[in-house]
Amino acid sequence: MNKEVESVLKLDNRKKYEYFIHKTAAFWEVWSLRDEGGWAELELGEQIFFPVWAKKEYSDLCISKEWEGYHSEAVDIEEFAEEWIPRLKKDGIRITVMWNHGAGIDVDWDDLQNDIQEELEKY
Repeated sequence: MNKEVESVLKLDNRKKYEYFIHKTAAFWEVWSLRDEGGWAELELGEQIFFPVWAKKEYSDLCISKEWEGYHSEAVDIEEFAEEWIPRLKKDGIRITVMWNHGAGIDVDWDDLQNDIQEELEKY
């Protein structure tokens, strides 16, 4: 694991979320996991989550046990913000940002969409 990844994983959730927003806008992509059956989902209790990461290095860390056989795949950030987030909201699927070792950041769909769009305006 490189030093950047190691350092980011130690950040508190607020700083980790800011990192996610900045990196996804800077590189114009968000990362998730996919296999031949579709995109990865995470079930916690009654709630289903769609996991997303800022960079491939983070999503690759989660390819084990429940997601063995998946691979990291990028999604264009504008497509994610304009199409995916509204669809996930309509379907009641929450979004978890930077999931790692049993924890992620549960974010409101509208807040995430607005934060991404505001950051994209800087580029």
